[in-house]
Amino acid sequence: MNITSHAKVLIVDDHPLYRDGVVQILARRAPRIVCRGANGALEALEMLQHDAAFDLVIADQGLPGEMDGLGLLERVGALHPTAARVLMSGRDDARLPAKARELGLMGFLAKAMEPDKWVHALGSILDGEPWFPAANGSEAQGLTPRQTVILERIATGRTNKVIARELGITERTIKYHLGEIFARAQASSRAEAVARACALGWIQLPTSAR
Repeated sequence: MNITSHAKVLIVDDHPLYRDGVVQILARRAPRIVCRGANGALEALEMLQHDAAFDLVIADQGLPGEMDGLGLLERVGALHPTAARVLMSGRDDARLPAKARELGLMGFLAKAMEPDKWVHALGSILDGEPWFPAANGSEAQGLTPRQTVILERIATGRTNKVIARELGITERTIKYHLGEIFARAQASSRAEAVARACALGWIQLPTSAR
């Protein structure tokens, strides 16, 4: 998946191999994104002080010094409220996504995610869709509010293009959500996903679609 929207992203991580790797992946797959890297909270804040045009700031939780990733992103929110903020971590700690939500962040990215899924997540976030892992790690525990809306509209026969226009998001984001819906419903087609979601009580069909 290629991200086609213009955006300016700041990656904050003190591990140069990982940080530079993310920058290189985005350079290859999302050439319209301007991506910069910072090795810690102080450098990131200094960069933001001189350039407030970043659309998204992604910070590793395990930053060295007195300010960790959550602390940095809280500071960024106060200084640059228009910038989207995302926490990432290599730790398997379910408390971190919850804390990120509480802080009003747009998402949580695990460093162990495959590059394709990482880029999918970033595309969703840049389209205004929060990205958090399932609370219990299961892929079959119902749909998110956005996925519910999308599937209900699919049930009425709307195309991806029409749904994207109605919701103000891209067709790419619709396709990503469909992939997640198929996985959670254990379905291989739109019709099967609708049928299984109805049977499980995840969505209600409008009268005209019954």
